[in-house]
Amino acid sequence: MDRRTLLAAGTGAAATAAWLVTADTGQAAVSTTRAAVGRSLAGVGLGSAGRRGPADADWAALDRGLGGGLIRPGEAHWSTARQLYNTRFDTLRPAAVAYIANNADVAECLAFARRHKVPVSIRNGGHSYAGYSSGNGRLVIDVSKLNRVTSGSTATIGAGAKLIDVYNRLGAHGRTVPGGSCPTVGITGLTLGGGHGVVSRAYGLTCDSLVGATLVTADGRTLECDKDHHSDLFWALRGAGNGNFGVVTELRFRTHSTPDAASAYLSWPWSKAAKVIRAWQEWGPGQPDEIWSAAHLSAAAGGTPRITVSAFSIGSYSGLKNAVDRLIDRVGAPTTTTSVRRRAYRDAMNMYAGCADYSNEQCHLPGATPGRRAGGKLARETYTARSDFYDRSLSAAGIRVLIDRTERFSRSGGSGAGSIQLTALGGAINRVPTGATSFVHRDSRVLAQYLTSYPANSSGSTQTAWLDDLHGAMRRHSSGAAYQNYTDAKLGDWRRAYYGTATDRLTRLKKKYDPERLFDFPQAL
Repeated sequence: MDRRTLLAAGTGAAATAAWLVTADTGQAAVSTTRAAVGRSLAGVGLGSAGRRGPADADWAALDRGLGGGLIRPGEAHWSTARQLYNTRFDTLRPAAVAYIANNADVAECLAFARRHKVPVSIRNGGHSYAGYSSGNGRLVIDVSKLNRVTSGSTATIGAGAKLIDVYNRLGAHGRTVPGGSCPTVGITGLTLGGGHGVVSRAYGLTCDSLVGATLVTADGRTLECDKDHHSDLFWALRGAGNGNFGVVTELRFRTHSTPDAASAYLSWPWSKAAKVIRAWQEWGPGQPDEIWSAAHLSAAAGGTPRITVSAFSIGSYSGLKNAVDRLIDRVGAPTTTTSVRRRAYRDAMNMYAGCADYSNEQCHLPGATPGRRAGGKLARETYTARSDFYDRSLSAAGIRVLIDRTERFSRSGGSGAGSIQLTALGGAINRVPTGATSFVHRDSRVLAQYLTSYPANSSGSTQTAWLDDLHGAMRRHSSGAAYQNYTDAKLGDWRRAYYGTATDRLTRLKKKYDPERLFDFPQAL
């Protein structure tokens, strides 16, 4: 699952979708925190606004050489083109955004970057938690135009496709790939960093269904990667491929059927929070593969904390009903229960995307640039997040930390919301050998995401201080690993946290495929 978790949203069934939808704050005022983000990124390899860059004539020549087009500051649609999804990064000022139409466009951009020593960033949905898909003075290579999706037992998906389009286009043929729930996330970033979702316990991670990829390397070569061709690079792409080895332009997946599904949502009084977590952490990871679940602790500043569990199954209705009943037997009757409901698979994906009442056109960000839709109704949000993997169940002390920190947020002044989402792992995820892909977190029972959201025109300092305190307090209870798709710019030994035993091999591959470090950013290998 991804971070979508707006905590001030409604209760009951509506809150299930509210975990996954976004709050827009639009073009916000520049806050102290966001200005600091821009300064930090400019100073650690994301480009410098003071760099003497290419002349206007050079940029014009690049524009003429691209089939997809180039947008620069001051031109039409620039205010939208430069944006990432998270409004925290609105202070970043890239030099240009190139919309890629084919592999030749990528090679042209990389040649330009090498010639003029311009740093590059790669972007699809723009959801990088650390803002690494942009940067001051950078040439942003945006792949959103490469959005073709073909279906069958094997699907070919352009690197620019967004999840809502992947689900709907494959779903029309009764097929799917396991993925996350945020509709505007790009399929590329999700896959290359692993890819968790509500069917991952049944079908594995998104990267586990990847059977081939096309990418353009730093020297402009187009490589086809699979188990028989450039197999070392194919191994690396499945877990460590985000921005490290080249620009991926196409992905090929083994697809899965879309059986009818069932979902459930339960909420208990906050006084039962410890009992719910203690029971769920044994119940969730121990369910049959087809049943996914997450426990969620949340609080709005000045509000009452909440404890909820969401469950989803592509097995039988009765199977999920019986499983939920067993959890209730351990914890006691919930105050709110959305009874187990049958759902068509595509309807369930739209529900988790927060788009149950939207058309496919509406389930996009609005705008005229590639990746957006004129009729889009979704919105950006402002948030900061961190993560942990738990390899064993939490002790009473660990559970107490989660409860205490949630209560602290509810007592805090100001605004915003704080969230802890615990996602059950196991099943097909953990049956993949640790070294089979560069995603190495195959022994974990639970993925924890800690998140705080706040108004875009606020500094966010109180909320991020709460987040850092929570993360620090949970380190002694966690494995020490972190999810690479939840990029955390504050991590110290991020290589080991993200890649563990794969780190040394990945470092050698980086030197092989990108010896001059054209693809460089603060957490590049």
